[in-house]
Amino acid sequence: MTGGAFARPLPGDGLVAQEGELSLVCAAPDAVTAPLVDALLAALREVAEAGGDGPELVRRAARVLAARRGGRPAACAVAGPSGASGLAVLVSGEAAARVMLADGREMRVGGGPHGPSERTVEGPVASLELALGGAGRAEPRLRLASGVVRGGGLRRAVRRRAASAPPPAPPPADRPMAVAPAPATAVERGPLPPTPVDGTPAGAEGAPEEKVSLIRRHPKRRPGGPRVLGVNCKNEHFNDPRAHYCAVCGISMLQLTLSPFHGPRPPLGVLLLDDGQAVPLEDDQLVGRRPERAPEVAEGRAHPLRMTDAEESISRRHVLVRLREWQVAVVDLGSANGTAVRAPGAAEFVRLPPDTPVELAPGATVRVGLARTFRFESNRNV
Repeated sequence: MTGGAFARPLPGDGLVAQEGELSLVCAAPDAVTAPLVDALLAALREVAEAGGDGPELVRRAARVLAARRGGRPAACAVAGPSGASGLAVLVSGEAAARVMLADGREMRVGGGPHGPSERTVEGPVASLELALGGAGRAEPRLRLASGVVRGGGLRRAVRRRAASAPPPAPPPADRPMAVAPAPATAVERGPLPPTPVDGTPAGAEGAPEEKVSLIRRHPKRRPGGPRVLGVNCKNEHFNDPRAHYCAVCGISMLQLTLSPFHGPRPPLGVLLLDDGQAVPLEDDQLVGRRPERAPEVAEGRAHPLRMTDAEESISRRHVLVRLREWQVAVVDLGSANGTAVRAPGAAEFVRLPPDTPVELAPGATVRVGLARTFRFESNRNV
């Protein structure tokens, strides 16, 4: 998608609502939940009419959900812009949000068992997906700019808001107004200096110039995962100390004098599910039929990754994809139908013993239950 404010509904049995850049997905109302759904739709409409943003919609939706007494958390998700390029998200019950950042990273928000989860994602954000359990794939020909339709979720691009510049300060009364020089032509201007991730142009007035060592962490790097011991290539990419080549630019690390330091760990790869879903490995992933109810997820130690099958051979809390330092391992959590791994190039799956971490090599395939699989891929070979 390109940067319009429309959404593409996902097939499903819930309700999908879009008003401008504000989005809502919720389970279809029944006799019990109809007042709650009506209140959420009213909040979306009123915030949009008042010109509100994502944080205001999240606050309104949180108040609506807090007023509900008893029962399971309602399945719903709302999202809207925050600041110039960020996004505010609230997810409750059996709903989920996937936020794709402009730099290719993906962030997920799932509803907790004890109440909604709120998150403000710092931008720039490229796209958003809100989905209920069992939502289908988006039909690229469908567009929803405003209104409410039947569906299991939505997917849309996120448009950057233009930052409003403050009005120029008037000149002092005793000093004539300076005349701005004529703008440089494209040839005269030359290439613009690189801009760090915090938005401050390099060499801006008042910002001291910083000298960056080839083997120390760049001071302007965006914080990432947990801090681990690693080394930088000469292009300032943080790597596994055992790596012979940089995982980002491919340059050789063998001729550099490297000094290890603790820095934020980058994603270690991606899980490619057999249904086409791609999950970046930034944190531990708990895979199962009802992973959001697992203690690891409730305590914030892992993200839920739901997998289901027709045979119901996948346990509610089935297998943990565990990240330790630079290694990725799988741990079968005592599931009823087991977890098996097929090494890269091997013909057969090998069943894992329960509660025993087994390290994954890039290209390994993991079978969950009787038939569902995912593959671990990474360019961080050592």
